[in-house]
Amino acid sequence: MKKLFMLLIFVLVLSVATACGSNGEDSSTEDTNASGETKAAEDSESTENADDTGALLKNHVGIANTIRAEYTAVNDYISALDSEDIDAETLKEDAITAADEAISKLDSYELVEADQLTDQTVDTFKSAVKDVKAAFEAYKSAIESGNNDFKEAEDKIAVYTEKLAPVFEAAGLSSSADLATELQ
Repeated sequence: MKKLFMLLIFVLVLSVATACGSNGEDSSTEDTNASGETKAAEDSESTENADDTGALLKNHVGIANTIRAEYTAVNDYISALDSEDIDAETLKEDAITAADEAISKLDSYELVEADQLTDQTVDTFKSAVKDVKAAFEAYKSAIESGNNDFKEAEDKIAVYTEKLAPVFEAAGLSSSADLATELQ
């Protein structure tokens, strides 16, 4: 008898909980129906003002892929400067050529799926690409002059990350816009 009584109480509590849950859903459905047009308009407006995360990532990775080989050649030269085993002079011309090629590629770089990005984001990407181009110009200048101070170039690559980090955050991306890391 005690088990039957416990079972009856359990069924009653479950019924009440289910009934309360469905009442909340009914009222929210009514609210949605009453303001459905306004909510739909807000959703489409926010979609028009939002960047497509796929397009953001494609452009970031596209820029990295465009200059990765050239960045590697420049980095090989910089690494050779610290090594006694490798003849840095052999790599110097390769690094200068690579910097020139990167500058040329960045001059003609076109954003992918730019129509999926806001105008502000397109402008930010274009500005960031100019900074990366300036970084390769600084690499080339430092290599040609032999001063081996690459801080200006590294700072320019960091500016790319600083410009795009807020765009990535606003889009809700957990990945970083760190170009130096992407180039490794």
